[in-house]
Amino acid sequence: MNKYLLPLFMLILFIAESVFTDLIAVPFSSDNHIFVPRFVLLALTFITAFVNRRYGILYGFAFGLLHDIVYTEVIGIYLFAYPLFAYLLAKVFKILHNNVLVVLFMGLLAISVLEFYVYGIHTLIRPTPYPFQEFTTQSLLPSLGVNLFAAILLILPARLFLETLDVEHNEE
Repeated sequence: MNKYLLPLFMLILFIAESVFTDLIAVPFSSDNHIFVPRFVLLALTFITAFVNRRYGILYGFAFGLLHDIVYTEVIGIYLFAYPLFAYLLAKVFKILHNNVLVVLFMGLLAISVLEFYVYGIHTLIRPTPYPFQEFTTQSLLPSLGVNLFAAILLILPARLFLETLDVEHNEE
């Protein structure tokens, strides 16, 4: 039963990404702001930090493919990015201690790099979807704010859940 909790947790966060954009009104925002929740990438950061690299990369492949199938027209954008970020985060967590502040910072850094990566891909596919300054002020910064708030809310319960799950996997 416990081996199904982590995939269920990830699936709930995946669904919460789309539900968040439709149902949650962010205060102090205008209609021009675009909030992109990256709960799955945050969870991949937590998994990589608190469980291990193998689970981070595995779930990165699975949910990257799922994200590409459901949300994008091009297969491979997130399928490539999520496992790569999990791998790079694992390398960083070997150097730095994976305490809560480092994990929060690295999660936000991964979200920032992912947003620039997706903006770059969209710029290659459709030249100048919108100017870079407009991207940073109307999409990147609001998205980072929402994801920082979500990361602060999720990190301690996720850490306890993932460390408990890791202990149970090691006992099996």
